[in-house]
Amino acid sequence: MSQNLSDTQSLLERAIDRNPLLIAPGVPVTEAIAAMSYSRASYTLIVEKNKLMGIFTERDVVKLTASKTPLEGVAISQVMTQNLITIAFLEAGDIYSVLALFRSSKIRHLPIVDEQGYPIGVVTPDSLRQVLKPTDLLQMGRVGEIMTTAVITAPANASVFEVAQQMATNRKSCVVICQSCGYSEAIANGKPLKPIGIITEKDLVKFTATGLDIAQIPAEKLMSSPLLPVQLNTNLWQTHEMMQKHEIRRLVVVDTDGYLVGIVTQSTLLYAIDPIEMYATVEILQQTIAEKTQELRTVNEKMQQEATQRQQAEEKLRQLNESLEEQIKHQTLELRQANAQLKQEICDRTEAEAEVRRLNAELEQRVQERTAQLAASNQELALVLTNLQTAQQELIHSEKMAALGQLIAGVAHEINTPLAAIRSSVQNILEFFTENLERLPRFFQELSLERQQYFFTLLQKSTQQADTLSSKEKRQLKKSLQRQLESQEIAEADSLACTLADIGVGGEIEPFLPLLKAADSQTILQAAYQFATVQKSTRTIATATERAAKIVFALKSYGRYDNSGKKVSANIAEGIETVLTLYHYQIKQGVEVVRSYDPNLPYILCYPDELNQVWTNLLYNALQAMNYRGTLHIEVKQQEQSLLVSIIDTGKGIPPEIMPRIFEPFFTTKAPGEGSGLGLDIVKKIIDKHQGEIQVESWSGKTRFTVVLPLNSN
Repeated sequence: MSQNLSDTQSLLERAIDRNPLLIAPGVPVTEAIAAMSYSRASYTLIVEKNKLMGIFTERDVVKLTASKTPLEGVAISQVMTQNLITIAFLEAGDIYSVLALFRSSKIRHLPIVDEQGYPIGVVTPDSLRQVLKPTDLLQMGRVGEIMTTAVITAPANASVFEVAQQMATNRKSCVVICQSCGYSEAIANGKPLKPIGIITEKDLVKFTATGLDIAQIPAEKLMSSPLLPVQLNTNLWQTHEMMQKHEIRRLVVVDTDGYLVGIVTQSTLLYAIDPIEMYATVEILQQTIAEKTQELRTVNEKMQQEATQRQQAEEKLRQLNESLEEQIKHQTLELRQANAQLKQEICDRTEAEAEVRRLNAELEQRVQERTAQLAASNQELALVLTNLQTAQQELIHSEKMAALGQLIAGVAHEINTPLAAIRSSVQNILEFFTENLERLPRFFQELSLERQQYFFTLLQKSTQQADTLSSKEKRQLKKSLQRQLESQEIAEADSLACTLADIGVGGEIEPFLPLLKAADSQTILQAAYQFATVQKSTRTIATATERAAKIVFALKSYGRYDNSGKKVSANIAEGIETVLTLYHYQIKQGVEVVRSYDPNLPYILCYPDELNQVWTNLLYNALQAMNYRGTLHIEVKQQEQSLLVSIIDTGKGIPPEIMPRIFEPFFTTKAPGEGSGLGLDIVKKIIDKHQGEIQVESWSGKTRFTVVLPLNSN
């Protein structure tokens, strides 16, 4: 053998895979399998805090697959192999020592660690085979001499799960897949089998990573095919080259007829190395040791010469030591003198410390006096703060009343409008009953059963009628009815179409044609129209009453002032709607309100009366900025642990030069007498009181104020 000791150590270093796949113990086993499949690794090391905890190999994947162990939620630390056989790099020796350890321990992965136990790489049969020279492999003979004849097989129609069970039970890294036809008979009678594919541990790792059900997949779907078989008389170097070229670790051995006779793997290639070669290596090592021993003798002679020189140096040191003792005596005398001087300095320092203690006592007295003065000042400041808080509350209330004063004309109009509608509707109902109450019995007696049926059908139409049609839709309906009446040559089609539309007849008039063509139709239609008018008046009263009640409730809610100083649970959107109700008169003149409220808004602890003042000031500013014409967008949503309220107008925007000053007290861009300049200052103070923040963004034609309120403010 041609390698010397340093050569074999170099081979070992080259055989170490220094980039092993490393994962933490808490990683799910499914992620570990996916990582092995992606990196085409046959193993992964489990490392925690620079310490090797275990290893997880393709064989472990096969065991898990064969046992149908659920992999979801399982950490890699629960299924890894512990108590590993490892070897320190400095103790590894050479490549043949490692090869001997592989044989004796029957392992396929040997972690190499440093002095602290941290893995620096892994040696595998594949890495060993790649660094051995061709001459080494050529001396091992033919495939037929080293192949394994005990081959685990399975038919092509067997499930992948059954194949995995065979691997786990027999502790094999692969199963050869044979033709299904005649498989059972061949096994029973000991006849040769025809191999068509192979399934390895790596194949199972890739398949397991996909998450498919292996119990339902036949082996022929997963197996590696076509096979790359070798003949019995193929030499080992050719076998080695075939493995490297196709990046595989095992080959099926067949006879001249293509029947299975055995299998050869990387491990069998390595184990086939001739022991005589290893003995030759030992001889080389012994020769190297002899050379090193001779070198050691030479070194010893040099050391003896150095010892003589050291004795001479010691004599010189002794002489120097005597001189040093004389110097020490001299230095001792000097130290005594210095010590006396130090004692004097200590006395002086003691006196200084006494003076410091006196000054400290005097300082403490002054501190106590100053503390008393500060306590008195704090009481005065607390009183001033209380007065300021009271003044702030009064200012907020006065601002609210001022805003209410601005709104009162519009609110009065909003209340008077539904009241006028109620009065008019009540008058219509009274006139109807005054004029028709006595005539109704006679009217019904004069009607035939057929006419009564028409009359009640018309009444039902008027009852079902809803004021949902726009003016344009009503005009279109009347024109449609008029065309139908004219097509039937019914007189006065124009006025009759208006009457039918007001009663609630829409669409086709065919069901009422006999009535419309009758001579007494006008009497019945007029009576039905009067009843429809009464029905419409009652709906008007209900709508107007509801509108007036809503305005009164908004006024009551807005005008309320809670001076308890305690936060209450409130819905922000309801407060905004209250303010919008009060501004309805100004808004309906030409402002479109677009609401965007989160449907699951939580209640928050706040001061709702003060927040209503915030919404009032911001909405009023937005309406003024748009000159009461444009689009007002209000957005309320939850974002993490905060509530966001955005009010966006389409006004002219805020000039950049005044943006930094808009929250200053008494700052206003309005003419004298039109504004106090306290609106946004009060808004900011209220938001600060809620531990929130207010943001403003403005462009030409758009301004956005955003209020951020914490959900859990104290």
